Amino acid sequence: MNFPSGKVLGKLNGERMRSKGCYSLVLRVWRPLTVKIGALGYVRFNEGFYVYVGSALGSKAQSLEKRLKRHLSSHKKMRWHIDYLLSKEGVSIEKVVVCKTTDRVECLVAKEIAKIGLHNPQLKGFGSSDCKLGCFSHIIYLGTSMTVEEAVMKVLNAYNRLSLKAGILSSEDLRGDY
Repeated sequence: MNFPSGKVLGKLNGERMRSKGCYSLVLRVWRPLTVKIGALGYVRFNEGFYVYVGSALGSKAQSLEKRLKRHLSSHKKMRWHIDYLLSKEGVSIEKVVVCKTTDRVECLVAKEIAKIGLHNPQLKGFGSSDCKLGCFSHIIYLGTSMTVEEAVMKVLNAYNRLSLKAGILSSEDLRGDY
């Protein structure tokens, strides 16, 4: 894992990432796409940055490490909305923001990031079909007019506003051996 100051492969705050928590995938859609997303049907994704907020908290949840490695895998059963998007060519995970916690903060984080996102009615229900707080979506469109670093800082600032301690990973950090 990687904080801005340096790489600590497989660790967050010096600890192996075998715990539960909340994460935000900073995604880039390189060109406009229309993707069939399970029961949501066909969804249009504009070019630009998106943030998907998820968690590894349920009674049968994997560790954050395993959940994130699953998201990066190209060989998986299509189970969650995000799986359908990540399976498409032209979509990449640029960075991951991780918060180790046993508290259910996924919806709070999604709502906080949504305050700075751009409204896309086609994203309604994406990743939030089991949401208890009435979230519009757990994927937020940030637009095209920023760098990866700016997108990550917007996500980190959302965690900070909620007083949650978060760290940054790159997809390369998760591809290594643990």
